[in-house]
Amino acid sequence: MDHFHYIYAGLRVASEIELPEWAPFAQPRPAGPPDVTISIGHVRGDDLAAAENQRVITAGECRFLAPGAGCFGVRNGSEIVVAPAPDAPIEKLRPWLTGSAWASLCYQRGLFLFHASALLVDGAAVLFCSRAKGGKSTLAAELNRRGYPLVSDDLCHLRIPADGPPMIYPSIARLRLWDDALAELGWSPEGLEPDHARAGKYNVTGDVRGAGDASPVRGIYLLAWGDLAITPLKGVEGWRRFLPSATYRAKLLEPAEQLSRHSTRSMALLQRVPVWELRRPRDLTALKRVADLLRNHWSEAGYNS
Repeated sequence: MDHFHYIYAGLRVASEIELPEWAPFAQPRPAGPPDVTISIGHVRGDDLAAAENQRVITAGECRFLAPGAGCFGVRNGSEIVVAPAPDAPIEKLRPWLTGSAWASLCYQRGLFLFHASALLVDGAAVLFCSRAKGGKSTLAAELNRRGYPLVSDDLCHLRIPADGPPMIYPSIARLRLWDDALAELGWSPEGLEPDHARAGKYNVTGDVRGAGDASPVRGIYLLAWGDLAITPLKGVEGWRRFLPSATYRAKLLEPAEQLSRHSTRSMALLQRVPVWELRRPRDLTALKRVADLLRNHWSEAGYNS
């Protein structure tokens, strides 16, 4: 079977499944072997659907069932095998493939993943982190339409070199927004691809600056609800707040024997990059005021728009 070839998160991928979300990362067939293969086939334990526990995770293998989509097997940080459910459309497979399956593979490889929306401000990335439904994608959409290119949303890969700033790799140029957020932004859901995992949520293509090399990280904002304010967080307090806000699928980390390493890398990240708490009202009508506050914050720091 022919393969589609991508360079994504710094890895060379050969896939039997076309991934339109990764279109900016498509490459001609490389000369050498891929780092990762994605194939359609049999997943050991395809009967997970009948099991009470529908996920099996060890240091070198993750198998799970995605209801209505199929079974996924991830092995040794180098292989993802998909066994589609009968009559499952490919649209239902792709979110699981580029989400949980890809995260499992990256954790098996020992990569540093986190949960954030990231945009470029004056040539470097700022990150917005929150727990689920914390509004980071909605805020990123408002800033993106003001001209700040989208780097990544949801699942992010970050590298901390021995010298120099931490670097974030670009990822899927997509923002997942609820219908009320679309309404506040003045956008219509008509013509948008619905999120196949959550009714009332839609995929919006963001304005990106290509799919090139990793970008340096200049700041991190942890989102919280409250009166509008930006407050610096220091030392252990920043680290303690960052971990639950930014860790992607923590249940995948411990079986992959990466929990301690993830915690150590998080502390190293915060020693090099300033972190702030961004509080804002739990009210979509305040979205423009939040974006204005951030722009003023960046202007005072000497960043250009």
